[in-house]
Amino acid sequence: MKQLLLLPLIVMCMSAVVRADGFGRQTTGGAGGQVITIDGSQTNAAALFKSYVETAGTPYIVQVKGTINLESVGGKVSLRANKTLRGIDSSPTIIGQIGFKNGVSNVIIERLNITNPYDWGEGDGVSIKEKITDVIVTRCTFYDCTDGLLDITRESDNVTVSWCRFYFTGPGYNNNRVSLIGASDSHTSDYGKLRVTFHHNWFGALCWQRIPSVRFGKVHLYNNFYDCPGNLYGVRSRIKAECLIENNYFRQINDPYYVYIAGEPPADYGKISASDNLFEDCTGQIDPGTDTVFMPPYDYNLDPTRTVPVIVQYGAGADGKEGYPPHWLFGLYGDFDLNGLVDEADLLTLVWYWLTEDDIFDADYNDDGVINYIEFALFADNWYRMPSDLTPPEAPQNVWALGQNGQVRLNWTANEEPDLAGYWVYRTTASGTDYQRLNASPLALPGYTDTDVVNGTFYYYVVRATDMNGNESGPSSEGCAQPAAGAAGLILQENATGFCGVDGIVDLGKHPGFTGAGFSDTTNAAGNGIDWKVRITEDGSYMFRWRYANASGDRPAKLIINDSVIVPSISFPGTGAWDNWNEISVGFLLSSGVKEVRLEAVGGEGLANIDYLRISGPAIEAVACD
Repeated sequence: MKQLLLLPLIVMCMSAVVRADGFGRQTTGGAGGQVITIDGSQTNAAALFKSYVETAGTPYIVQVKGTINLESVGGKVSLRANKTLRGIDSSPTIIGQIGFKNGVSNVIIERLNITNPYDWGEGDGVSIKEKITDVIVTRCTFYDCTDGLLDITRESDNVTVSWCRFYFTGPGYNNNRVSLIGASDSHTSDYGKLRVTFHHNWFGALCWQRIPSVRFGKVHLYNNFYDCPGNLYGVRSRIKAECLIENNYFRQINDPYYVYIAGEPPADYGKISASDNLFEDCTGQIDPGTDTVFMPPYDYNLDPTRTVPVIVQYGAGADGKEGYPPHWLFGLYGDFDLNGLVDEADLLTLVWYWLTEDDIFDADYNDDGVINYIEFALFADNWYRMPSDLTPPEAPQNVWALGQNGQVRLNWTANEEPDLAGYWVYRTTASGTDYQRLNASPLALPGYTDTDVVNGTFYYYVVRATDMNGNESGPSSEGCAQPAAGAAGLILQENATGFCGVDGIVDLGKHPGFTGAGFSDTTNAAGNGIDWKVRITEDGSYMFRWRYANASGDRPAKLIINDSVIVPSISFPGTGAWDNWNEISVGFLLSSGVKEVRLEAVGGEGLANIDYLRISGPAIEAVACD
């Protein structure tokens, strides 16, 4: 049974978060067993760690201090039943994969940093696979794994993942996958299993997809913070899955949650029930969330959605703090009931803290153990003060860039906030990083021409909106241009304005040498393709040029514009390797108007990998896709 947790009461009682909750609530781990501490600086630390966690029949609480690199033991361990893995001291870290012996149960993993950048084992951080039951993973930090950060597959069941932080430091980790629940549509024996709870987790920088992707399972997601702008998608409910999605905060997320259909009959479509989620500057698909799904067989408390970013960032991860944050992290000092004003009711609360000998954490602003003139002065200063506007504008939409001779012209759609002050334009020559602001003061109107450029250089741009109080939005999607002499050129990169989708994936780094954030990789079958949308504003001759890679052979494609085949076969010959990139181009006359462009595979091997489409001609614009 769910309950809405009133935050002021939480703050005052400061109760610690209970680990044994959710579907994994029966888990006890190594309780009652010997406590073993392994220091990463010890000789044979990895071998010692492996020997204890893989011991059958004996409960252990294995404490990890420092960093344990599993390379010397094959890069992975397979946990046995009745174990607790617990990080202690600062930055306890496991490098490699934490797996499980088939069929084991009753394991707790807590307070660990977990990374597997070297593709050891299956490339996962934690792999809960092959009939594993009763597992809790809590207050861990997962980052930079070459496959999933945390995968739960093959009839595993009764798992809780809580107060964890997930992120990547770069795009080169095989599409930056977070969590796969159910590995294949063919694993029908998963049905009735894969019951998983995710709560109070922080899905952070560069998390790209599978957040999570669910087949067959019953997955409960509540009070999670999604903060990974530029992602591909968030939650996917796939074949026979049921997802209950409550009180989550989505910030600048593409496709926060939706039902993914892959040819199964309608009776097997995934389901979503969603309520009280908040969306800040999100794009793409948000399922109505009106399906009937399972009812959790456990009690749980829901934090108000607006408080989730503060609560989760305060408490999630291996270094997350226990309890709830002090009230002033949500607004003004003294606003104990979080109603937006410091008033008479708050004065009674402050006096109570002043007189009591109980825990004064939520009132002790300078953490000196007493409530005195410092707190009363802050309180008086905030008395009936209206809180400052801390809400930023939405990120600018539909940003695109046009390369011309000696300049790049940027365009985007105007924001509509009444307190909008203007726009900041940022540029880099390395996609996704090291942006530098170009304009000295906010631009009053959308549009900017960058003349400080060198022909032949790739430039990447994002735009942020700012308001009268100095609040700045998140970044727009990235626009890309390469100035050059001759006709103006529009470059359409993945997940930018004018890129409408791929029958496959946007790959973030399997093969190097691409520009932008990644490249389009279609599923290998005839008829699969890539879609773009542009507007031709002047009749004339236009050149379409694709940058591509194809290890060997030929992967021909046809060019379709507005449902008409314009070129029935374009050859994309082998480039010698998947990280060797070449260009192929075709030219023809186009009339003015909006053009829906599709490059479609002719043969069963699908398309070559496509880095971008460049269109050159008299006058062209990128158009937002429907």
